[in-house]
Amino acid sequence: MSTRAGKFISTDKLLDQIEKQAFLEVTKRRPNESEDFRNRVAKEVGIGAVRYDIVKVSPEKATTFDWKSALDFDKLGAPFIQYSHARACSILEKADHATESIDLALLTGDAEIALIKELARFEYVIDSAARELKPHVIAIYARELAEAFNQFYRLMPVLSAPRDLRNARIGLVECARIVLADVLDVLGIAAPESM
Repeated sequence: MSTRAGKFISTDKLLDQIEKQAFLEVTKRRPNESEDFRNRVAKEVGIGAVRYDIVKVSPEKATTFDWKSALDFDKLGAPFIQYSHARACSILEKADHATESIDLALLTGDAEIALIKELARFEYVIDSAARELKPHVIAIYARELAEAFNQFYRLMPVLSAPRDLRNARIGLVECARIVLADVLDVLGIAAPESM
């Protein structure tokens, strides 16, 4: 769909096509899951991809819809943000995340600090986007938060860390999960617990 090129399709047709593309991607990534699971995730990912792709563009700019970009699980689209939320849920499920005490002073790694700083921006971003009527700022923040979380996940072992550090990192993962879910909710996008 492109406003400049003058090519348009109906919203129903767009959602239908994106769900089919999402189903193929989910099937490629999770072939052993039930068809019901793959259909549910494809619907959540498809709708999220369209919403995100629309809102990520500043309102005064023309938009071009691109399947590959919209369904990008690796950085650009809503599926990347949704997958980050699902990854946080998976870590917490494996951790049986009821921790007794958390010493945040143990979180000193660069990726931990970067994630904490990104989490701390949430309220400001929402307030700023509302005051300036710029919803695309929220979409950009969501992607940046997902990037910070994934960087933390790649560099900082959570479940295999020593007990006190493990508890602190589990607490950080829980905070990231909450804010990822909240920012997806603000964007009107589902936050799946597994993908």
